[in-house]
Amino acid sequence: MMPDFFHHDEERPRKPRSWGFFWWSVLLMVMTAVCFASWVCSFYVVGHPEEPRCYRILKKLRKLAPPKRFDVTKAPEGKFLTPARLLEKYGKLGPARISQDNADLLRAYLMNFRESGTPPVYVIGRFEVTATHPLERTDFFRSGAVVVAQAKDQSQFLLECVFSANTRTVPEIIELLPTGSDIILERSHDVWALIHVERLADGRMQFTAVPLSYGSWQVKKSGSFSLMSPEEIEARDASLSLNIDASLPIVRGERLAKGLEAYGIFRRKLFASAGDDEAALLGPELVRFEPGRSTTESAPPARIVQLPTQPAPASSGIGTPPRPMPTPAPSVPLPPRPIVRNQPPAIVPAAAAPRPLTTSEASSLVEKFDPSQPAALIGDFVVTGVLGQRVAMRTLESLRDRGADPTSPGSNAALIVLDFPEGRTPPGKNSTLTREAKNGFVIRDVIRGNKGQITIVAEGL
Repeated sequence: MMPDFFHHDEERPRKPRSWGFFWWSVLLMVMTAVCFASWVCSFYVVGHPEEPRCYRILKKLRKLAPPKRFDVTKAPEGKFLTPARLLEKYGKLGPARISQDNADLLRAYLMNFRESGTPPVYVIGRFEVTATHPLERTDFFRSGAVVVAQAKDQSQFLLECVFSANTRTVPEIIELLPTGSDIILERSHDVWALIHVERLADGRMQFTAVPLSYGSWQVKKSGSFSLMSPEEIEARDASLSLNIDASLPIVRGERLAKGLEAYGIFRRKLFASAGDDEAALLGPELVRFEPGRSTTESAPPARIVQLPTQPAPASSGIGTPPRPMPTPAPSVPLPPRPIVRNQPPAIVPAAAAPRPLTTSEASSLVEKFDPSQPAALIGDFVVTGVLGQRVAMRTLESLRDRGADPTSPGSNAALIVLDFPEGRTPPGKNSTLTREAKNGFVIRDVIRGNKGQITIVAEGL
């Protein structure tokens, strides 16, 4: 037999294998993954406040300040685009690209245009109010009013203007911005930032914009109101903070459809009695006409908010009574005039520039207008009749003023007849035109009809 000491190692008990190192390695890997995920998520949350979950997290952590007020001269640098440019920019984009741009625009606004990488897009131009609605607590902006307006020269362009304000100011906004009011946004005074773009089912496009300056607005001879930034509103009442869960645009669906339908009825009533202006276009050539210079169409906006002389009926709002409908100035068919088709225009030195005349100033020259002194008709006009290449117009003010007299020299109610050359498409009926000194209509004559109707004949280029 072998001695016992030869079996000593075999009888020694074996220690169980330890798994501690393995589990510690697994735990460290899991913790590393969790840290990496939280790091990535924190960057995503901070960088995407336009998403409701991210916005709520940032608000709870107090890492996101509400949109603040900017001074006009210190607003973020961006691009100022007219309705035509905006339609050109967004009209050709597909749904996916528009959705991405909307996220970028809203993110930049919610971050007060800091660290967003997206410069603001500012809306400028001339617009007519289609409807004004009070903001509700279920809307994206919870206090103030929202206005839907149509571009003067682009009927397919709708602008949703957000007027955030104290709840006590809402009745004043609705009272001062009824259907038919003018809103003019100018580059030098207004910084309305675009935050959403929507393509409607009928092909039109709706743009939502907010004023970064949140200043005071005055309506000529009517009143004024002041706006407040979301930061100022939330400081007064935390329950009125932005409702990020509500989608944009604010006015949509049935509410938008009803507003546009009411606006269509308003315009038909407003221009109804001006329909006989087409009778004035049925006669022969009115006066001498020879296509002359060409002008480039442009309509620089002017800073002001305008109301009709006789206010138009307001859209449904808080305590707003119905308004009487103004009666446009009647028109009288023109008598036959000699046909003078080939008479050459007056010879004017090349250096002579036409003097700008308003409709009132031009009508005061009835039957004494001197064609050797070139003049350009300026102002805001509405097309009341179209016949071939000939167009009848009235000033927007005269259609809103029941006391306008088309037979009185110096009145803005004169009938305006434009002759457009062949190859140039005249504007459609009920469309609006704006002309300033640089692109005014060349006046050819100012005549009086058999019943006293003053008619300004101009060249439509």
